[in-house]
Amino acid sequence: MTDEGSVEAADPAEAFAALADPKRVAILEALWQADGDVATFSELREAVDIRDSGQFNYHLGKLADRFVRKTDDGYRLTLAGHHVVGSLLVGAYTMRGSTDPIPLDEPCPFCDGTWTFHYENERVSIDCDDCGAGIQLDIPPGVFADHDREELPGVAKRYVRLKLRTASDGFCPLCEYHVEPEVVEETETDLGDPGTPLVSYECGRCGETVLAELGTALTEHPHVVSFFDDHGVDIGDAPLSQFVATAERTEVRQRDPLEVAVTYECDDETLTVVVDEGFEVLSADRS
Repeated sequence: MTDEGSVEAADPAEAFAALADPKRVAILEALWQADGDVATFSELREAVDIRDSGQFNYHLGKLADRFVRKTDDGYRLTLAGHHVVGSLLVGAYTMRGSTDPIPLDEPCPFCDGTWTFHYENERVSIDCDDCGAGIQLDIPPGVFADHDREELPGVAKRYVRLKLRTASDGFCPLCEYHVEPEVVEETETDLGDPGTPLVSYECGRCGETVLAELGTALTEHPHVVSFFDDHGVDIGDAPLSQFVATAERTEVRQRDPLEVAVTYECDDETLTVVVDEGFEVLSADRS
């Protein structure tokens, strides 16, 4: 989209100020819950229980065009209005959560030790009790709502795959601007294996950077999906540790320009995928 097609239409501070009154938030939530996502003036006023028609009209006017749009059928949420209610439901602004440590059945990919799941202050940590390797993930509390405690590690894995898929498709998971992948060599990673390459998805607008372990990032590629599917393994159900590109399974073939090979094993077959610094797959060979 050109600059002419995407312009700043409102001051961000003024836009958020329009949401400062709880009555206006109630209007957005009522529209979210309305049949067909549409409500007339009287239906909406009754839903939020504001008897004074003039007062209700005042609050509705503060939301008009930016968060609420009037149509021939009644009032509807705009895309911005949907995002506001969605953010409230996911708990990014309103919830807190934590859980006692949960030992995982899957072993640490580096030492076969025990991995333990922690959740505190909006962050999941999966740490090895033996070698100290670990993964940290930022996850809003609402993601875990209505799930039993033993389900939380699986929910976290699916959420991570969702965010990774979003970045792989070229969108920033935070602001939805386009991102470009880059394979980078790290001298020390969160996974605790020095020199293991990562995929960095950096947003050109908000600056958010998603760092993904290379072996896990490649599980979105058709060659890798097909390889495991041929062996009866559903990547979505398998533990993430099965795909981690440990030092033994990774080869930096050249550095200028960068080329990295990752080898996957399943049954009696291997798949070696070679990527360049732009995360383009150069080859995928089975043996």
